[in-house]
Amino acid sequence: MEKEQDVTVAKSAGFCPGVKRAIDKVLELEAAGKKPVYTIGPLIHNKQVTDMLAAKQITSIDLPQDAADKSGVLVIRAHGITPEFQQDVQSHGMEVVDATCPLVKHAQNIIAKFAEQGYHTVIVGDGGHAEVIGLLGYAKGNGTVVAGAEEAAKLPHFEKVNVVSQTTQKESDFYAAAEEIKKHADECQISNTICQPTKDRQKETVEQAKKADLVIVVGGKHSANTARLAFLCKNLCPHVQHVETEEELLEEEVIRAHKIFITAGASTPNWVIDRVAARVKELRKPGAKSILPVLQKTWRFLVKNAFYTASAAAALSYVCMRLEGIRPDARLAAFAWLFVFAGTAFNRSTEAAYAKNKIFLRFASFACAAGALGVAAWLGLKTFALCAILMTAGFLYPFRNTLTAQLPPLPGTKDFATALGWAFACAFLPAYQYGLLSRKATYLAIVYTLLLVFMRSVTLGFSSANKDMIIGRESFYKAFGIKKTKWVVALILAALTAALGTLWTLTWKPALVAMLLIGDLYTIFIVIYYYGRNATRSVKDETLVDGQFFVLWALSALAALL
Repeated sequence: MEKEQDVTVAKSAGFCPGVKRAIDKVLELEAAGKKPVYTIGPLIHNKQVTDMLAAKQITSIDLPQDAADKSGVLVIRAHGITPEFQQDVQSHGMEVVDATCPLVKHAQNIIAKFAEQGYHTVIVGDGGHAEVIGLLGYAKGNGTVVAGAEEAAKLPHFEKVNVVSQTTQKESDFYAAAEEIKKHADECQISNTICQPTKDRQKETVEQAKKADLVIVVGGKHSANTARLAFLCKNLCPHVQHVETEEELLEEEVIRAHKIFITAGASTPNWVIDRVAARVKELRKPGAKSILPVLQKTWRFLVKNAFYTASAAAALSYVCMRLEGIRPDARLAAFAWLFVFAGTAFNRSTEAAYAKNKIFLRFASFACAAGALGVAAWLGLKTFALCAILMTAGFLYPFRNTLTAQLPPLPGTKDFATALGWAFACAFLPAYQYGLLSRKATYLAIVYTLLLVFMRSVTLGFSSANKDMIIGRESFYKAFGIKKTKWVVALILAALTAALGTLWTLTWKPALVAMLLIGDLYTIFIVIYYYGRNATRSVKDETLVDGQFFVLWALSALAALL
């Protein structure tokens, strides 16, 4: 649980394991080239996430026959479906992947078990909810749904009854209904099928909402568990806001509140919660009329819109030129800035997370691509041709799945592609332009850049995964898991040191190499910081990670004076 400025962010907020598992499954299918991917009903009741999934050709349909492309994959969402509907889905000849939450599956099995023994099933939940409809299908036509104790009081008498719950129900409501149902049965089996993450979220919400004078519940307006959470808070706190994004916040109420508690439903990703929390804290900062908020807003703009990343690439190009024994060339630094900005901005313009800035990012990326090609033409015809080929490949990267549908997937391609693009602009092109590709020092500088940028990309990917960003197996972390990623990063740190050590043994720029070895300490700090941290973060992720290139630039400039 994070607390700052009398603003508490719930530790239990964000994706529940079942939702995260379902999202991971569809992302793995998409990355493996099994597309289009169809989910039977919306995978998650959160517009921001569904927009991201739609951008990856993961769409929702109501019935299997609605699938336009029969070569695609049908995914049963976390809510589960009835046995009869599952048979219908299986009969259409398409590949079917069952992403039913294991805890929902557990509830289904309990219902089926007691139904076989002649028990009537009573489900405490929302009658129209997809999960409840699926659960009812396992009752063998002998089931009833009640919303709570009031409806349970109207039930007839049962000889044997099995009481279960929708997995996201309020526990006190479930037990109140179960106690009432006991009065209507000779034999009553009570099966508490509420999932543990829901229990944890409700417990924390009750404890914290009582202490707050404003609760902000983040999540989709059509999400039943999020709406239930908001309703719970209204009975505990004088002011409650249910918002989908930070733009819906009632700012005056946020500023006036003394203590604020922020929580979210099981279908809300952490990065959406992050944005709401960051906006709340920004509104509550003292000195609202000072220049500080303006500077912070400007900095967010520069980081989010790739200006900071491009500047980091220009700084790295200076380091590479120094390593390669090239007198710093402003044209090459400008090319690195324009090249990296164009590729980064264009890729971000294709992602739903940057939808608000899509037009600006798309326009700026094309403008900088033209600028980069202009600089390349100034450097020479061969350089122009080479840069045009690489830049075209970079612009086609977001559409790689469409273009390579028949090729096997390559896990971790996003991080590899990023490292190759930066290495080309920052290390290879300067050496190529000055005819220094035959030097050992040049190849060591290229390897150094490749490793450094690859580790940078992996680290940012890991921080995104911690925030539940919608990333697939093209991210190294998602493709190979946390343990292997940690080992790879440790090996890269060793390889970086070895590359610099080899340059040292070659007596190549000893003062510069010594400074870069010192710069390794910052890189090590960044790795330790992110691999040991899993809390809410803001745009400082890129600020810290890309900050290593500015540190290396400063150390390289200092070495030039020694």
